Amino acid sequence: MTKGQYPTITTGLGNLTPSLWRRLMEMLYKFEQKNKDERLDSSKDTKPFLARIDKAKCITANRYEYAWTEVQLQNDNSITVVTGGRTSTGANDEWDYSAINLLEVANTSSRGSVGVNLGSSSYPNGYNLQCLGGGHATAGSEVTPNVLPVVVMHKIGGRSVQTVSRYVFGNTNENDGSCSYDDLQFTDGVTAPSATTGVATMYVDTSDGDLKVVFADGTVKTIVTDT
Repeated sequence: MTKGQYPTITTGLGNLTPSLWRRLMEMLYKFEQKNKDERLDSSKDTKPFLARIDKAKCITANRYEYAWTEVQLQNDNSITVVTGGRTSTGANDEWDYSAINLLEVANTSSRGSVGVNLGSSSYPNGYNLQCLGGGHATAGSEVTPNVLPVVVMHKIGGRSVQTVSRYVFGNTNENDGSCSYDDLQFTDGVTAPSATTGVATMYVDTSDGDLKVVFADGTVKTIVTDT
């Protein structure tokens, strides 16, 4: 008899009655159900656990799926990989049980769920909404995050059409990149600002149109005149 087989015993032997055999088979069934690969069971959710994000693959613009490994927190607040723990790697590759970030689900090429207008003219050129942990990729490409973050992972299930478990977490993405500008633009004419501790402020003075700077101690210098 192999795992998953639970025969019906109709003939007993002493105290090993058919009723006792039936109870034993029910116990064995319940035990093996608890110890099967829970990633294949979409019928129920599980308790949250800690997971390290190892890699990201871009699904569409600003939306990723994530490869992960189960970890545990140590007394010194470091983490270690759980021996024999869960992972996104299945029979094929590390994406078999990949997780998604719920805060990315509604992202588009020009909007992020956290409220950033990526399509705005004021959004810096050279910047991108990053995958969790930092890094950016285009659709179908993979990236290893700059930092491998630890998230609280959840397994969800219960959909009749879902054949494998889904793993999800919810964390805010950062915006990062490199940018440069060919010029600096100032409002052409403002009231002279007050001095600010630790800051030197440049402005175009509305009284005469000159470009000036006011230093932290209140000293004002004209950089260039409007003549």
